[in-house]
Amino acid sequence: MATVYLAGPEVFFDTATRESITQQKKALLNRFGLEGLAPTDNDPELSGTDGEQAATIYQSNRALMDRCDAIIANLTPFRGPSADAGTIFEVGYMIARGRAAAGFTVCSTPYHDRVRRGETTDDNGAAIEPFGLGDNLMIDCGLIARGGDLFRGSRPYGPGGFRPSESFDRDAFGQAVESIRAQLSRQTHERLTGRATPGHPADT
Repeated sequence: MATVYLAGPEVFFDTATRESITQQKKALLNRFGLEGLAPTDNDPELSGTDGEQAATIYQSNRALMDRCDAIIANLTPFRGPSADAGTIFEVGYMIARGRAAAGFTVCSTPYHDRVRRGETTDDNGAAIEPFGLGDNLMIDCGLIARGGDLFRGSRPYGPGGFRPSESFDRDAFGQAVESIRAQLSRQTHERLTGRATPGHPADT
């Protein structure tokens, strides 16, 4: 059974909300013959200084990613107009390793409008990307180049962002699951035939 790393800000949510979202994800993946693995499935023994504990969590999460065939990332805006920084790192890590990748967000508001609606620069005079994407272009375009996408939900972005209980969209996650299934199927075909599928990136 192919395994999917479930990245996202859920690791920071209260236990009840986190477990509810994680179990929904895993149940949907299981219906399609996929196994979901979340960072909280790790149970590393934390000791030493704060820095040593942080390093243990990093190493544990990276080891879990290395076990997985794919990643689905919750890229819902978190603590600001963009996705959780750790989740973004994990997306880049998995793409660089040639894994299947897709993301989802509950948010329908484009990134540039979340930063500052209708403006081309922020309060400090720095340019704002004008492309109408779900997040920074390196995230959206990176997923698309890998064969996936950033699938958006229908909730507009408000001044307070999204509460943990609002940070999961079953339909958008389902689209990400379908994308992962298609990517894994393509990868299997390419391994068996030794030929890349036209219009799709060859795996590394």
